[in-house]
Amino acid sequence: MGGYNHIEGEIPYIDLPKELLESKQWSSTTEEWKELCGKVREACEDYGCFTVGYDEIFPAEQREEFFMCMKDLFDLPYETKQKNSSDLHPANRGYIATSVVVPLYESLGVQNPIYLGQAQAFTDLMWPDGNPAFCRSMNSLSRNMRRLELLSMRMVLESYGIPTYYEAVAENSVASFRMMKYRPPPATDEVALGLIEHTDKSFLTILCKEQVKGFELLTKQGHWLQFSPLQKGNFLVIVGEIFEAWSNRKVRALEHRVVMRGDKARYSCALFMVPKDEEMIEVAKEFVDDDHPLLFRPFNFAAFVKYYNSNATSKNALQVYAGV
Repeated sequence: MGGYNHIEGEIPYIDLPKELLESKQWSSTTEEWKELCGKVREACEDYGCFTVGYDEIFPAEQREEFFMCMKDLFDLPYETKQKNSSDLHPANRGYIATSVVVPLYESLGVQNPIYLGQAQAFTDLMWPDGNPAFCRSMNSLSRNMRRLELLSMRMVLESYGIPTYYEAVAENSVASFRMMKYRPPPATDEVALGLIEHTDKSFLTILCKEQVKGFELLTKQGHWLQFSPLQKGNFLVIVGEIFEAWSNRKVRALEHRVVMRGDKARYSCALFMVPKDEEMIEVAKEFVDDDHPLLFRPFNFAAFVKYYNSNATSKNALQVYAGV
């Protein structure tokens, strides 16, 4: 049965049974299921994140294969990577090159690579002569991350006693995949910001990374803590602002950043569960009562992301845009 332990940085580690991760039969009426759902919900409420050991269902060798392919991707010429446009979805900003604000950060986004056709289209864009290993590896990894993402959402909603919302949330969301590279600081004795502090504009985010440290999270007490996996290959499940708004701030969006040290580049990838462009985000009625007044007015997801991208320096973009 799954356990709930603390690892470095006080991040909950939740051991999900293999049967759940493989989508095999698992009765949602058992006490074990209810207990697990409660632990996932508590982690989302108290920490805004939790880690999951995923090696049994997605072996470390397969992830390592993808990270090798990803290094080849970032080694492509700038002109090639620039072809990764951001027209498809406002939350997927395509290719993001290094900048004055984040000189160590570079990333590429792909919409819905959980579908082989989308993974192939991106691969063909980057490698016109083909790269079947990259395409296969990205499609497989993103599908496994999506599975974990949907399972996590289902467990939280069931713990709140509102499982009927699950199908709508799943059907009205897309899987936005982003691959990231962080260069080491100019000097090995330096500490440099890889990515500025922020909260994700998603329901949930699944983060998969290599073993180079750098991910830091802000605790409720206002302290930055460095995340170190309990075991190689753990996936980090992160609560985003859309889930915080939808739940009337019942769950907590995790503020996090990347800080680079040493002489090694850091590679990671993330799958964001984000609403479709036309979706209106409205607080679920079950989270509003006399003791919990409405905190957010209904808002269009695409319009909010557009506002945020134009006001990215604002730490309170959601509150300013949609707060009551």
